[in-house]
Amino acid sequence: MDAPIDVAGEEFVETDRAFVGGDCGVGVGVEGKKSYLWVGPRPRVLIMDPELMKTVMTKHNTYKKNFKVTNHIVQLIVTGLLGLEGKIWSKSRTTLNPVFQLEKLKKMIPAFQVSCDEILSEWKNLAFTKDDESCVLDVFPYLESLTSKVVSRTLFATDYSKDKNLYVILKEMAYLANQTTRMADLPGAKYLPIETNRRAKQIMSEVRKRLTMLIKERAKEISAGQTVEDNFFHVLLNSELADAHGIKNMTDLFGQVKLFYFAGYESTANLLVWTMILLGIHQDWQEHARQEAFQVFGDHKPDYEGLSQLKVIPMILNEVLRLYPPVVELSRLVEEETKLGEYTIPADTLIMLPIVILHRDPEYWGEDANEFKPDRFADGVLKATNGRPAFFPFGWGPRICIGQNYSLLEAKLVFSNILRTFSFELSPTYTHAPYVVFTVQPQHGAPLILRKLK
Repeated sequence: MDAPIDVAGEEFVETDRAFVGGDCGVGVGVEGKKSYLWVGPRPRVLIMDPELMKTVMTKHNTYKKNFKVTNHIVQLIVTGLLGLEGKIWSKSRTTLNPVFQLEKLKKMIPAFQVSCDEILSEWKNLAFTKDDESCVLDVFPYLESLTSKVVSRTLFATDYSKDKNLYVILKEMAYLANQTTRMADLPGAKYLPIETNRRAKQIMSEVRKRLTMLIKERAKEISAGQTVEDNFFHVLLNSELADAHGIKNMTDLFGQVKLFYFAGYESTANLLVWTMILLGIHQDWQEHARQEAFQVFGDHKPDYEGLSQLKVIPMILNEVLRLYPPVVELSRLVEEETKLGEYTIPADTLIMLPIVILHRDPEYWGEDANEFKPDRFADGVLKATNGRPAFFPFGWGPRICIGQNYSLLEAKLVFSNILRTFSFELSPTYTHAPYVVFTVQPQHGAPLILRKLK
């Protein structure tokens, strides 16, 4: 086969440079790290100073989520905790925080393992050639299946076979949202008789039907005193049932369930696939991580104690999150004139925080900022940036992603298993094209050459 692609090579770097660009990239490149541009009727202020970015993410009552002024199809997906504000958000976050605490996460490890075993079993049964037991496979859909199974098992205690179509159509919904991005500020866009709007309505009707049935069935079990697993779904339903006789607000509950079905699998799947792509290129780091996995676990299933001892695999995951963060930029809406550092921000302004540009800024990460070098995290995140906060893959402050530790624990377990079962490298058919559909995905999939370990 062809030589593995060098991620620091000119072709790879140029592709990533185009990916990192776009509206924010152009603004930063032309006007500097504090600049603005107009999109439709609303000004957008670009902030690249890490301290100011932290301020925006920390003061969530001043800098609010912007979903009221965003793409109308995005509004259909981004509901629940992600779209709530003020006291309603605070109450919801307080209710759900215990679900993602350490002791609860430890109990999820068996479900992580079962889901991983199922995917690895599928890979083992593929048509490997006899000479070197190799097989070319696009691993991305399998990794999406893995993380979807984990969400169904751990957060909802449901049968993945019944949920499978739900994940498929939610993914389609994300693509529809991406197609209509440029219509975000067009008045009345959601009323246009176009195919994307029609299909979006069809999908939401299907999603509502499935989730409403699920909510009512589980609420009935809880009300009848039946034993129900203490998971995210159970906690969420109990909070509603405690407030009233029956479900008080089906719309809010539906929004929460829909969000976690969607966000719960997608971010982790993308972290897994980019990690496999980069380790498929950087064979030295793949082997380094494999040695660690064997050293810690041998031939045994990963447990929490072992996962907490890992050093190399977390370094690799952090470097992947730096180069390909789940969300390339965060945005906040200023509803009233406010002061940010030395600047006065007018009301009705969008604050844009281009995370992916910050993560590749040589000022904070050095001249090798575009290169894959996990050892930059050998002494922790702050040492990697010389004490300056410039790493926000899951956001920051009170509204940092609630599932951050859930996702990272799952990813560590998955790679502890994959690395002890297969070696892999990029297929010559791989085309490097990072693509934003809510999260950063490989547009043309991730064809890898898998080889069974002897």
